[in-house]
Amino acid sequence: MNIAIVNYGLGNINSLKNAIFYTQKKIVVDLVNNAEELYKYDKIILPGVGAFGDAMKLIREKNFDEALLNEKKKGKYILGICLGMQLLASKSFEFGEYEGLNFIKGEVLKFNPKNEYRVPHMGWNNLKFKSDCKLFSGIKENSDFYFVHSFYFKCKDDINSIGITNYIEDFTSVVKNENIIGTQFHPEKSQKDGIQLIKNFIGL
Repeated sequence: MNIAIVNYGLGNINSLKNAIFYTQKKIVVDLVNNAEELYKYDKIILPGVGAFGDAMKLIREKNFDEALLNEKKKGKYILGICLGMQLLASKSFEFGEYEGLNFIKGEVLKFNPKNEYRVPHMGWNNLKFKSDCKLFSGIKENSDFYFVHSFYFKCKDDINSIGITNYIEDFTSVVKNENIIGTQFHPEKSQKDGIQLIKNFIGL
């Protein structure tokens, strides 16, 4: 098993790489800088921190958008994490309006602060399952995961929302459309349950 972490310039890469190694030492994990090399890997992870528009600009400049689309069409599993999940959407309204990869129909919208709730949503929060997905194997309902974000993914089709979390309101924290998966939280920072989720992704 070999896994590519897309290194387009915005991502929490080292902790993610370490978390993957922790699940299974024999896995090959490479930080891929060249879009033309993605075809060599069994699975792909798209990380991300920062602004949606900046990330999509870098992805397009490095031709990762076309390469990811090609691998998606082959049925290869792709996991987006945090901003990487949001990039899977059709568009985002973060500091403007920007087109995303459009792998899962939906929009990225900003939280509206309310009462005691502050933005960004930062820290531990629980995950509720909406689907009996193998991604959740070995993880108990309402387990806590680590979040850092000010925007959330609103799916066009509810079937693509397979996990939800409540902050201000219920929002989608896990998306899935066939071989495309995204988590709003950081599994690599979420201790044993995050490691289990990464392990489950590797096993899909």
